Amino acid sequence: MSVQRVPVLVAGGAYTGLTTALSLAARGVRPLLVERRPGASTLPKAWGLNTRSQELLHTLPGVGRRLEAALGDAQWPRISHGVCLADPERRFLDPEAGQPDPRQLSPVPPLAWISQARVEEILRVGAEEAGAELRHGTEVVAVVQDDEKVTATLREVSTGREYVVEADYLVAADGNTSRVRDMLGIAVEGGGTIGHMYIITFEADLTRYVKKGAVEVIGMPGSGSSFILDGSERHTLWVDYFPERGETPQDFTEERCLERIRRAIGDPGIDVTFVNARFFPINHKLAERFRDGRVFLAGDSAHACPPNGGQGGNLAIQDAYDLSWRLALVLTGEAGPGLLDTYETERRPVVNITLEREVELAKISEGRVPASYNPADPNAPIPMPKEYLGFRYHSAAVRTEADDDGSLQEDPWHPTGRPGGRAPHVVLTEGTRELSTHDLFGRGFVLLAGQEAPDWVVAAEKAAGTLGITLDAHRIGERFTDRDNTWCDRYGVEPTGAVLVRPDAVVAWRGRKAADDPEGELTAALTAVLAR
Repeated sequence: MSVQRVPVLVAGGAYTGLTTALSLAARGVRPLLVERRPGASTLPKAWGLNTRSQELLHTLPGVGRRLEAALGDAQWPRISHGVCLADPERRFLDPEAGQPDPRQLSPVPPLAWISQARVEEILRVGAEEAGAELRHGTEVVAVVQDDEKVTATLREVSTGREYVVEADYLVAADGNTSRVRDMLGIAVEGGGTIGHMYIITFEADLTRYVKKGAVEVIGMPGSGSSFILDGSERHTLWVDYFPERGETPQDFTEERCLERIRRAIGDPGIDVTFVNARFFPINHKLAERFRDGRVFLAGDSAHACPPNGGQGGNLAIQDAYDLSWRLALVLTGEAGPGLLDTYETERRPVVNITLEREVELAKISEGRVPASYNPADPNAPIPMPKEYLGFRYHSAAVRTEADDDGSLQEDPWHPTGRPGGRAPHVVLTEGTRELSTHDLFGRGFVLLAGQEAPDWVVAAEKAAGTLGITLDAHRIGERFTDRDNTWCDRYGVEPTGAVLVRPDAVVAWRGRKAADDPEGELTAALTAVLAR
């Protein structure tokens, strides 16, 4: 019997797996994704794409357009505390006036308040259109690997039929209880399961208490409950669940759930339609390593954190993107296998900052709602742009400068352009069209050169030809104009300098000024970054 061979096998079909599949397929690598569920989930699960996640997803075919349509007129969710939803004296925890405007940092919204189910549907459609093969109702039950391949035994859940697939690489995107991670014997650090909740999904007309289409997160201190309203007709109530006190899933009958919903709304007579109730463990886990030979962990299989700040799903999307562009370059021969080592080296320290902060946020929260909300406090354990836009990577895929301080973060409102950091957003114009530097990133490596640096553009063409890679080069001030005259300052170069940006919009190298041998410097930088 013939064995199917694929370049990449992806185990898991949620945020991580779908982003991986779409990103690979968009780069010319057709993966096979298997998901044990028989179909896509229609439950909201999680909400909110931060700026970084949106920027990355907008580089994938069709996703930006579909996300914008799904977002519609949704606004940043308001957070409030009250006795119940009907409480006329609910206290809103709005950011204080005078805070820096996050809209200055990116061409995308500061937050896209869209449910995970809706985003996953967008990713699924995009992945299939790009050529990925998605196989639902199928799970990975055994994994063996050698120096050349991964051999996975797959099982059809409905029939029990087992068969074998071979892959160059396997991505474990199978969640915080990852079977693949357990098969490999990869241990996890952190606090483990640090709490439990039950998520009750329901439908009801709440316009008597909130505006139609309201986007809010509402806490009820002392009740063990919190609402999430995402602007749709389907709403979510999070309630405390204590199995250590003898509570069981059987306690959450439909009748009990309806009673909890009506009590949280504050209207015992309101008409409510019960949709679903499900258990949700609150975890703090970090895998001791993200790679084992030809197998990679990404998303919740690599790490898990409390949901209070809404960053778990964002980390999953970012893992998937950061891994997939590396896999694609290695599989197409543009990069050496050593590039894959940099995935864990870069991601694990940055991810851990978010995990620790989410744990601290959970300590001052009830349900999904923090007891306080003060973005002006730099020590407040709430999601900050410094965390997801001011991160800095350090690895062989970054040409770190001699005077680099090794920091893992910088202030995104005052970017330095140092290698390892996210390429700053700068407004450009092309004729009457306005765009961002980020509109130039995502498909391959990009060289941005200063207005007085034509030699760098010529050098880029020659270096790309020598190495046989795709490299787009743009001289600021030629086709694209620096509208506010800020490009040199934000990227830390002179008008004769240049910056090399990776597919994930991270600065890989920069030449602050003109060089005697621009082709040689750029070729050396690319050779090192690509592990050639």
